[in-house]
Order: sequence, then C-alpha cells, then structure tokens
Amino acid sequence: MRYRSLALLVPFSLAACGSEGDPSKPTAGTPASIHLDLARQDGPAPYPVEVTARVTSSDGKPVPGLSVEFTAEGGTAGAVAEVSPGAYRVTVEPTLAAGDAGEVVVRAKVADLSAEATAVVLPVVGAAWGQPERVPGLVNTAGTEDSAEVSPDGEWLIVSTYSPADLLCCIAGKDLPGCTGEAASPMSPTCNATHGPYAAPERPDMPGAGRILSPTKIDHTIPQLGVAQELFALPPVAAYGFRRQPDGSFAAPFVIAIDMNGYTYSPFGFTYLGAPKDGAASVLFAFDPLHGADTGPDLYQADVKLGAPVSLGKYSFENNFLIADPFPPTQLPLVPLDPFHSNPAFGHGYVWFDTEGPVEKDIFVAKPSGALPGATFSETVVAAISKPDVEEFQPFVDEAASKLYFSRGFRDISTSAYSGGDPALPASFGDPVVEIGLDALPDGPGDIVAVGEPSVARTGGGEEWLYFVYYVRREGHYDGSVGRVKKR
Repeated sequence: MRYRSLALLVPFSLAACGSEGDPSKPTAGTPASIHLDLARQDGPAPYPVEVTARVTSSDGKPVPGLSVEFTAEGGTAGAVAEVSPGAYRVTVEPTLAAGDAGEVVVRAKVADLSAEATAVVLPVVGAAWGQPERVPGLVNTAGTEDSAEVSPDGEWLIVSTYSPADLLCCIAGKDLPGCTGEAASPMSPTCNATHGPYAAPERPDMPGAGRILSPTKIDHTIPQLGVAQELFALPPVAAYGFRRQPDGSFAAPFVIAIDMNGYTYSPFGFTYLGAPKDGAASVLFAFDPLHGADTGPDLYQADVKLGAPVSLGKYSFENNFLIADPFPPTQLPLVPLDPFHSNPAFGHGYVWFDTEGPVEKDIFVAKPSGALPGATFSETVVAAISKPDVEEFQPFVDEAASKLYFSRGFRDISTSAYSGGDPALPASFGDPVVEIGLDALPDGPGDIVAVGEPSVARTGGGEEWLYFVYYVRREGHYDGSVGRVKKR
C-alpha cells in the first residue's frame, strides 16, 4: 500500500475479445484488476478523500485510456482524471457537517471490474496520519467486532469480541439512544436479532451457532454451563484471528475460544507478547473465570498457534459443579487480585491494564519479576498519565516510538511520550496528544459514536499502521467495526 492509506485489490478475469486463445484468459492491455487507494486531503474537516483507481492488465501493466465510473455513498464524487497511465483519480467530498464523523463507501467500476473501499471520516486526525479506513477483507461484518489488536509485524489481527448480535443494544437496552428493550433481557428483540454471520466463510466454527434458532430468536440457555433457564441474555460471542493477505486485506479466519457454547462473557482484550513466529504466539488476555474464587476479570497468558482453531480450554457441568478441564492459560498473580482487570498490554518491562468494573477508568501497571507467565509482581499502581475525572483505558505500549497509546472516554485515541521511567511518576509521561478522535456529539443513524482500542503495526515494507475500533449507529442497532490508518 503505497499511497498513504488504503489499498484494496480485486482480481477479475475478463473474456479476451477477438482472441484466438483461451477466451477465459485476459489478453495484455485488457483490464484484469483494479486497486483502490484512499488519501486524506488536508484542510478543514470533513476532510476530502482522494480516491485513485489503478487498473492493470493480466501482466501487471497499467491500462490507460479507460472510462472509470466512481460512486460514493455518504459523499459526492467529482470529475475523474487520469493522473498517470492506468491511474484514475477523483476527489470525494463527504456529505457530513463540520465536526461530524461517519463512513463514505467508495466504489469504482470499469468494464466488468469493480472495487469498493470505506473511508472512516473523522473530524480529528493528526497531521502524521493519512485517511482512516475500514479494514478490508473478512474482518468486518454487520455484527459486532470489538476489542481488536494487530500483531507488531502487521501479519495477524485478533478480534477478541465478535457476536452476530448487537452487543451494545442488548447489554444497554433502551437507555442507549436508538436501542429498545430491557437491558440484557432474553425476551428483548435486540438480544435475539442476528445481524452478522455465524458460519464460514466469515465466521467458521462459531461457538454457540446452534443456539441461533432463527434471525430473530436465540436460545439463551447453556446446559453445558448449568444455565438451564433463560434468566438473562447470552448471545453467542467468540474471538477470531485473521491473517494479512498480499493485497493488505485480512482473511483466513479461525476461532479462538474456550469451549463453553459461545458464552457471552468470553476471553477479551488479546495482546501479543512480541511478533508471532511461524504462527506461534504468546498472548495475554482478560477473562472472568467461571471456576474458582470470583475476583472479576483477571489477566491470563497462553501460548497459541495462530492460523487454525485455538482452544483455550473447556467447561462442563457435572454433579452441579462447573469444571474447567482442560484450562491451559496461566493466571498472572497481580497484587491485589480483587479489582477488575482488563485490556492488558506489555511494554518497557511492565504489564499495563485498565478496569471495566464499576470504578473510575484508569490505567494501571504492575512490574513482573522474572519471565511471564511464572513471574511474581510488584503491587499494582495507577499510571500517572491517568487524571481525575478523565476516563483513560485500553493502553498500548509502542516501545519503538517511545509512546503510550490509550483511549479517552471512547472519544479519542491519544498518545503520551513514554520511554520507560517509573510509570507512577508524572515526570515519566509527556502531555497527551490526540491522534484521532471525535468532536460533535452523535445525533442519529450514520454517525460514528465511539473510537478506541489502539494498536500499532510496522510491516516488512516499512509501513506503520494504527489500528482501532469504532462504532457506527445504524438504523435500529449499533455496528462495531475495525479500522486502521497509515502513517504518512
């Protein structure tokens, strides 16, 4: 991906008109593929989006002199110009008011070829970044994608929380604008409606898929866990991993789960302890175990093999007892254990995490003595970047750039300079800098209502990407998606 932000390659074979050879094989000079680049123009928001369609023949050479048609959903496309042989460019003006945030779906078509890309139009984008985009491939669906993290080398992406249902509306109920029904009620239509897939190719081996009885009915019992009555909503949830494809999209999905029939409160917040090697990865994650003492979500470490289904254990209900066997992850012995621990990260010799419990959202750190997972830990302290009356959470440590990324109030992703000093001391951190964020309060369908979950990748080609999660309010439901933006 060479032009700031987005690349999407859609191969297509055309009949070779007038050819004496195999009519299924395109001849040189015939359009065979179309590749879209999106770039953000500087200036006042909403930032115009430059769209370049690069059309090539079967031998990879540019095809000039074509008539390429551009359309934009959520924006207005201007005149098309061929800026170089085979490169066709148009400027799209988002139809958003100043300060608003939303998506612009751009489509390009020539002959029988077509391609589509989605620009994530945010009112606040730091000068260092290009055009934010919706991650292409099989990652994003009409279901809920949340708690995502990219591997440091950009080759793997884990979506820790996927559900074909709208988790926001189900859990929050009618108290959330645009939602209906009682919160977490098994009778609520929101908790029974499926918007996203729960089978291959997008979501193979989906745990709990058998509990989806129809597009409007989910069985909220899980006898495997001793849940024999529908007392509260339990839409299926699981984590999925994806591998980067040659065109920059992500595909080849594989499930990452504990065998518990898609229990809603599954492991989340996966983070990598270094770049995977041949698919072998050490990961941290958060999980509120169903066995043992109830201390809320705790942090765990596991060694996994990416690229195929990953089992993190199995629960069964025998003789009125929940049994975890096997359960290979190792709990991190943080001190104390009783607060809620979530969204772990690792960097500069510390484990970083936040809390999703009923307390002020802050960033916490604990220093291990020895190698994970068998280390002992110093007492947990609050990172000094956390300020009173400000919600800081979802930390990510970028050691290469000496930065701490974090979310603030679901409104922005910020960074603070940090190079390894005592995280309990204010002097260890620089002033927060907003990298991407929202401005105006959302007021209806089509608006992006939240951003968060930062992670950073540096690819072998020298590109640097910031990945994030964003939520769009649709008609009658919310859609969590994974986005990314390339550094200029």
